[in-house]
Amino acid sequence: MTVTNFKWGKIVWDLKRIVLGIFLVILGVMAPYIINVYNFGIYDLLASSIREQDKNDLIIAAFKLVILNSIRCLPHYIGTFIISESIAVYLKDKILSFINSGIVLIIIPTVYHMINHVHGIHYDLGIPALIVVIIMISLKKLDLKTVSTFKKTIVIVLVLMGVQWMDIIPELSTFQFGRGETSQDIKKAAEFIGCSDVLTMTSVMFFAIFTSCALLIVKLISDEHKLIITMDKNKQIERELSKTRFEALQARNYMELKNLVHDLKTPLTSMQALVSVIELMEENPKKLSYLKRIENSIDRLSNMISEILYEDKKNSVTIEELMEFTFSQISPFPYASKIKYINKAKSSKVNINKIGICRAVINALDNAYDAIDKKDGNIWIEVYNSDNKVYIDIIDDGIGIDEKNMKVVWERGFSTKKSTGFGLGLIKETMEKHQGKVEIISMPQKGTCISLVLPEVIGQ
Repeated sequence: MTVTNFKWGKIVWDLKRIVLGIFLVILGVMAPYIINVYNFGIYDLLASSIREQDKNDLIIAAFKLVILNSIRCLPHYIGTFIISESIAVYLKDKILSFINSGIVLIIIPTVYHMINHVHGIHYDLGIPALIVVIIMISLKKLDLKTVSTFKKTIVIVLVLMGVQWMDIIPELSTFQFGRGETSQDIKKAAEFIGCSDVLTMTSVMFFAIFTSCALLIVKLISDEHKLIITMDKNKQIERELSKTRFEALQARNYMELKNLVHDLKTPLTSMQALVSVIELMEENPKKLSYLKRIENSIDRLSNMISEILYEDKKNSVTIEELMEFTFSQISPFPYASKIKYINKAKSSKVNINKIGICRAVINALDNAYDAIDKKDGNIWIEVYNSDNKVYIDIIDDGIGIDEKNMKVVWERGFSTKKSTGFGLGLIKETMEKHQGKVEIISMPQKGTCISLVLPEVIGQ
């Protein structure tokens, strides 16, 4: 689909379908070159019915005329409908449906005029043609956008074949039906051999069959449309419920974690004070060095707790510091030994909440491990910088992600392995909080690359 914006709205159009529609309309104009009443043998049957007083030949001639007219009309009617379906004009957020109706009302009479001019055949734009046009406009008005165009064209085909039978009902001639030359000849022949009633009954029967089928299909596709809309709404409600549950769970876990981490601050403060007192009382250089190392460890632990407590707190660290901290966290994990690590930006600095970014990297590694073969699979971490940005690429040679899932992979609750589905969503949120971004490139059965991109700190 192509979108063209203008001052007060936009036009949405599908070029491929428009081209297909134009092709079918042209095919409809050229159809009389290919099929006509003579190569269908209609007049031969009429002559035989009159000569032999044979009602069967007359009914067969009528049936052949309906088939002929339907085949010749189908291309330009369906082509017009496809063109109408392929264009949507919006004024602000409101669709201008009369534009689509106008397309139908312009193209159909134009095609009839062109056929009359090119072939010298009188195509009667009578009530049956107007009925088909009204059905086409009505289908567009119903806005069955979830139903395929193919299913809607079946309705048009059935209506077209049904109304063609109306053209050869003798009793409808006074109502401007059947003004075409061949239709009139069939009705005259029926009157001549005394089978007008048989022709009427046959025509009414086939008209009822085709129009009933058309109405039934309209009901079916309308129900299908309603079902799809309902299912989409249910999915939206499920997504919102999942989001609400996640936010509630996140808020509860965050508060519990915050209280727990806050409680850890008290013994750490006591430890810092006691170490300071011991340092004042100790003279042994070796013991003082041990105490200094303990004090530094307590300071680091205190900073880590502060970063957990205050997610917005950020510090400038080198990428190598970040990755060393990350590796220290994943050392007990089963995939630690599978990782091949390359860092081409060790001295590059980023302003981050180290705990948050570390968690994002670990989530990406968890996804990579879930995707690979546990025995022979591999995971790579490649770090580099470019254009004042630092890239942390987590690459695996696992099963990859299907194209249909790429659009929903960031949604909370989405998962293909029966987990909570929070991992990738949390990565994206964390990167956005750091003015960064996350990108995924994946090929089914080839592998996946999750790229974490952070702004590089320049001049520090």
